[in-house]
Amino acid sequence: MIYLLSLDQIERKIKEDDETLEFPEYRGLSFKEFWERLPHKLEFFDYEEELTSIYNNNKRIWIKKATGLGITEFTLRWIAWMCVKDDEMRKRQVDINVIIITGPRLELSITLMNRLKELFPGIKRTKETRCILNGNVIECFPSHHLSAARGLNPQIVLLDEADFFPPGQQEESRHISERYIPKTNPHILMISTPNLPGGLYDIMEREKESLYIRKEMLFPIGIGKVYKQEDIDTAMKSPSFEREYNGKYGYGVGNIFQGIDEIIEDYNLKINHGRKVLCCDPAYGSSKFGIIGMEQLDRILYVKDATQYDRPSPSAMLEIVIQKAKLFDNNVLVDSAHPGLIRDLQEHGVNAHGVRFGSRIDGKEKESPTSLLSIMTIEAATAVREKRVRINPIFRELISQMRSVQFNEKGHPDKKELTFDLGDAFLMGCNHFKTTSLSVIKI
Repeated sequence: MIYLLSLDQIERKIKEDDETLEFPEYRGLSFKEFWERLPHKLEFFDYEEELTSIYNNNKRIWIKKATGLGITEFTLRWIAWMCVKDDEMRKRQVDINVIIITGPRLELSITLMNRLKELFPGIKRTKETRCILNGNVIECFPSHHLSAARGLNPQIVLLDEADFFPPGQQEESRHISERYIPKTNPHILMISTPNLPGGLYDIMEREKESLYIRKEMLFPIGIGKVYKQEDIDTAMKSPSFEREYNGKYGYGVGNIFQGIDEIIEDYNLKINHGRKVLCCDPAYGSSKFGIIGMEQLDRILYVKDATQYDRPSPSAMLEIVIQKAKLFDNNVLVDSAHPGLIRDLQEHGVNAHGVRFGSRIDGKEKESPTSLLSIMTIEAATAVREKRVRINPIFRELISQMRSVQFNEKGHPDKKELTFDLGDAFLMGCNHFKTTSLSVIKI
């Protein structure tokens, strides 16, 4: 039987043959031997020896890394080795062997693919986001163009710096990667420096049961290898050091709250006889329901409760707020965007009032630089700076949100990439104790 190829198929076959190299010199090598034979020489460190074992023996891997350790370079070399060490991947190929997902800019995909191609000086440089090694097709996809990756059948998926993808693309990239599991059971490799609290990495780190082997690779393992001690000492002076090198979410990002470390204190969370308020920032669906309980003692505001709830039901939250209100003198403030909750609380005897974040001092419903939200933000920031607030270190989510939040163009907390539900409740509480002229609305 004779099969005829179309002109397009012939041109594609010629192109693939032209850009494909088999690299027989790397066949049968261990990864370390492959590493040492590559023309671009790099030292193979002990932590990379450990990482080799993790990659070789696990299918789903999540790595939170310090910048500069070379984990992306290591991973590109491991992928290349998997392609050229034998024909196993090529024999199982359906349409593609390796998918690499980068941030939303096309330039990031091109840069990463160029780094892969540079491992093999003889490789043909055709399509900028694609190469073929020993017959194995490798392609890069920016995180905002993932639709093209949906129907493929990869054996390896790499998500590089996934915690810095835009919020919607974080969730989509994870969903697409994991949907391949029933089809091809691929290696899924997530590697990233941490970004913001509430993002992909923070969520995955908190999961009690995970598909992934989770590994932290932070700056101490690189001292004396990729880092000099004096360089680390200098880097420690930067506000971003804890995030870039030590795996802490949000450090060095925010610009609203200054001096947070100076108000973190390990105090007794027992509620005493001071003035109290319970502040609620309700959110249902994709957001979180934030609750802050505060008590004023000797002119210092102590956060006694800071809890957020993922995707709660309205009925469950009503019961929770009613119970918590009993501990805080039945004095409750609620974002007025949720009048139903306020009415329900009042019907149950709770002294609940709505706070209109967008109202102006003159009562007009128009957001402006003089809106209540702007005033609340400045007051909360001032209370932190003047050390009129104390936050217990167990309230990790609140602290992380405060470290990370930035001003937007209106002078309000920017929530485009950051969950700030606890933060909004914190603003209400600080302003409540500052003035009695809150924009309180009875429902």
